[in-house]
Amino acid sequence: MQLNLTLYPYLEALLPRHEKAGQQPDNLCGPYWVALLLQAYGQLGVSAVEVALAASTLLPSQGDPENWLPPGATSRFGAGYDRLPTVPNLEICGTAITGLMQATEQLSHGRFCLLPLQINNWIVGLASLFDLCQTHPEWQAVPLLNVHTSYFWGSRLTPLQLLTYLQGEPLTSPAADWKVGHFALLAGQLQGDAADLYAVLDTYPHFGWQGLHLQPPAALAAALQRPDLPTEGGIALFIESERRSQLIPLLEKAAFRIEPWDNGTPDSVKE
Repeated sequence: MQLNLTLYPYLEALLPRHEKAGQQPDNLCGPYWVALLLQAYGQLGVSAVEVALAASTLLPSQGDPENWLPPGATSRFGAGYDRLPTVPNLEICGTAITGLMQATEQLSHGRFCLLPLQINNWIVGLASLFDLCQTHPEWQAVPLLNVHTSYFWGSRLTPLQLLTYLQGEPLTSPAADWKVGHFALLAGQLQGDAADLYAVLDTYPHFGWQGLHLQPPAALAAALQRPDLPTEGGIALFIESERRSQLIPLLEKAAFRIEPWDNGTPDSVKE
């Protein structure tokens, strides 16, 4: 059996920072990624908390951390964490995609941006985006996934499960590690003889292998589409702002819509 793991080549600048950063601060998965991306590609010294402040991230004002942490993780905070706004309703906590877009442009002084992508068929969309990013490495476009993890496969596939799936044989999907709205990175693809898996880089190192885990296209597509849930997901493409005009026509030709989504978190608190 032949296996081919293809990672985005320009992730080399990001991976050491991801390993050094370790686990995300509680409820700051989106700001965690934007901070690492701006550090790696913009050489900007911004923290996840600074991004969260610029993005109007909402934290829970009450409740048990077990309600938002995955099994095996312990609470983690950061300098200035107590400056972030809080609300009692855990269901709306987190970061809106529009907030992350604003924070990316604001903190990079317009040098970088997030393109919010939507499409009707995410299985097709994931394949199209992977091909576009691979054939245009000069873009250095990094896909930031806004998913709901309840649709994921468990992150610790055994070698037997891995080989069974990639050979196209039936496999009962392993239960998801946790069930929340979340931001993760699309890092690459593992190709087998009869099936493929997407490589997802996570904010919790105990998922998979130092945060890298594998998801079938159908599971990742469902995590983005979020069927039967009131919230929405999508992909935010991190790029240099000057490339926006080049990318948008090609993305629209591939049936993507450039529009934000409602992941359940409002843009800001109305006092």
